[in-house]
Amino acid sequence: MAAKWTGKTDGTPRMQRALIWLLRRTDIRLMYAVMVLWLPFYMLFRPSTVRVQYRLFRERLGYSRMKSMRSVCRNFYNFGEVVIDRFAAHAGKRFEYVIEHKELFYDIADKEDGFIVLSSHLGNFEMAGYELTTPKKKMHVVLYAGDTEVVMENRERILASHNIALIPLQKDMSHVYAIGNALSNGEIVAMPADRRVGDGKTVSVPVLGKEAKLPMGPFALAVTREDKVLVVFVVKDNSRMYHIYVKALPIPMEGKVRERINALANQYGTMLSEMIRRYPTQLYNYYDFWSEEKWL
Repeated sequence: MAAKWTGKTDGTPRMQRALIWLLRRTDIRLMYAVMVLWLPFYMLFRPSTVRVQYRLFRERLGYSRMKSMRSVCRNFYNFGEVVIDRFAAHAGKRFEYVIEHKELFYDIADKEDGFIVLSSHLGNFEMAGYELTTPKKKMHVVLYAGDTEVVMENRERILASHNIALIPLQKDMSHVYAIGNALSNGEIVAMPADRRVGDGKTVSVPVLGKEAKLPMGPFALAVTREDKVLVVFVVKDNSRMYHIYVKALPIPMEGKVRERINALANQYGTMLSEMIRRYPTQLYNYYDFWSEEKWL
């Protein structure tokens, strides 16, 4: 059984502050090179996570044993780059972006109504907050509240300059009211739709050919409110370039509420499967996505 995902960025606050200091003064590619040196040790002390990723490539994607192991190594390296890029953004580094179908985002943003953006743990959605924004509507990003103080403070500070606010997930469920208020005020709410939390309700959809349980909340919210929904994937093309895909997710209008929720979740599962096949080494869920266990 894989170790449960904690949602917390690795490293102590002092180490993270030191990394930000270094990134302000060094080429980011040098940090990538340094990462390669400790990556084998990182993987060595996370055998359960390595097994989970190996099963993704071997069982879900049908790779050979050798290709699966190479893909696991590449996946860990790519994730290391993503973590460094996040801290590089906190240090003021800038990246380049290619946005496909950005008109879908800005056409809806120009209207009075609020809308929902569904993300995933494929790629690095946080980087969208530095490019796919608008001064006309505030975006509220729903995220795990338990990351380190350094990460949360820097993330909040920089995203605020791009008209983005954070809605941390809370045990008292107060985030539900914050989400509803934001949408009612004609603003944008972005949330991951691929990771279930605790005892929350789920919906089963096929992902890469096998049933996976996704959180019901994002899909139920969209169906009951009938707000517009977009899906945004942010993947990395090279050391300085991110690729943002904006896709429309039409809300089914026929059938009972639960049937419409299931249909919407299935559409999302199909999109997620397609993107995983296209960018297989950029899936960073790091738990058995298809198991019955609860995570976080």
